Amino acid sequence: MNPKAVFLGAQEIARLHEASLRMLSEVGVLIPDEEIMALLCAHGGEKKNGRVLLPAALVEKSIAQAGKSFHLYGRDGKRSVAFAQGAMVFCSSPGQFALFDGEKRREPRKADFLQAIHLAHHLPHIDVVGGLFLPAEYPPQRREVYMARELFARTDKPVFLWFSRKENFASVFAMSAVCAGSEEAARDEPRLFAFLEPISPLRFPQEGLAILKEAVALGLPVMIGPMVQAGSTGPVTLAGTLAQENAEILSGVVIAELLRPGTPICYGGIPHVIDPRTGMISFGSPEQGLLSLAMAELGASYGFPVYVNVGLTDSCAFDPQNGWEKGVTLILGMLAGATTFGHMGIVGSDQGGSLWQLVLDNELIGFCKRVVRGFSIDEETLAFSAIREGVQEGSFLPLPHTVRWLREELWVPPLSFRGTFRAGEGILERIWTFLEEVFCLPLPLLEEEKLRQLDSFLPWEGEPCQGCSGVK
Repeated sequence: MNPKAVFLGAQEIARLHEASLRMLSEVGVLIPDEEIMALLCAHGGEKKNGRVLLPAALVEKSIAQAGKSFHLYGRDGKRSVAFAQGAMVFCSSPGQFALFDGEKRREPRKADFLQAIHLAHHLPHIDVVGGLFLPAEYPPQRREVYMARELFARTDKPVFLWFSRKENFASVFAMSAVCAGSEEAARDEPRLFAFLEPISPLRFPQEGLAILKEAVALGLPVMIGPMVQAGSTGPVTLAGTLAQENAEILSGVVIAELLRPGTPICYGGIPHVIDPRTGMISFGSPEQGLLSLAMAELGASYGFPVYVNVGLTDSCAFDPQNGWEKGVTLILGMLAGATTFGHMGIVGSDQGGSLWQLVLDNELIGFCKRVVRGFSIDEETLAFSAIREGVQEGSFLPLPHTVRWLREELWVPPLSFRGTFRAGEGILERIWTFLEEVFCLPLPLLEEEKLRQLDSFLPWEGEPCQGCSGVK
């Protein structure tokens, strides 16, 4: 028995799909790229009032021909994760502008970023390593290239980066080719993907489209993830927000598939709501759980792997609110069958990253994975013979059946407190010791020759470079 959460029926999915098609054909999208505009119009799109209307037939053809799965590889190709229905991939955040240490926020430094790589590499439930922090020492215009250098240097897990410029994407792809051994190997076994984030409502960023063109020209996968905010950049009704979010994703699918048919797509269903009192985006609301449930089912109805924003919180503390918001939304997304969970380690609604939070999130993932795994009901697990024997013995502890099933059936938390009462005892009291132990563990450092080749991609001439030294 594998528990599942089912929210939408076939009729609701069909209505959302039809509403999205109507938006695209009657309202259209704003495309600040003449080449892409011409391509869309050559395939049935229509220019109107500065926007392009997309016919339903073109949208549905693009959905049908899109790639529905792909693998993301670690630097040497020995580790990979599958972005496909039925898989689950957990990523540490690609980068936050602030660090939260449990009491205050501050500007993150390179040392914090390196610790985040080290920690994520050793956490068993973090499949893809993001930088978690954006180091202040790195020049903003090339920051992701510097970050890629350290990510490739320090972990053999797959890595996750956000890109601000087409040139940076090209540089990091070239770095990935160094790690893979050739450009052909880096195409066949991709070490990176493009993340295209439409700007709600129904428009695209010029630089995002430039990065998309660079990625699909290389045959790399694409994740499309607008972030409609119900009541702000989308309608306040959840159904309307879902339909708009879906329309924005599908318009990105059309563009990617016209540029390169068969491009693998990850469907990023990541809408949010605003808080009515402050106007701020909310990460931990109950509506976030509902939206993610629906997006997981809607994206899966097209056959795509689905990325959702769950396991997040509005709390800026390690408190009960943090726990229930992260826990409830994460388990809902997992039970709904979502594939990718991309922001482990965030505190608050993009208010900062935290090493402590990343440890807590790793523990939570383990807890939720046990729920999603469910349990089996068969002759062995019904345990009739063991019950007979246990009744005779007066205890089940020494039975072979208990020894056989104890580790498989029961989840043992690495850090969470269990046991007799001890005042103040809990997981937070154990994190310092855990971090000290993790930072003593070795990393699989990249060989020196490849490091020198990676270093050739930074800095640009005349660019400041502070703290860009090699692996220590």
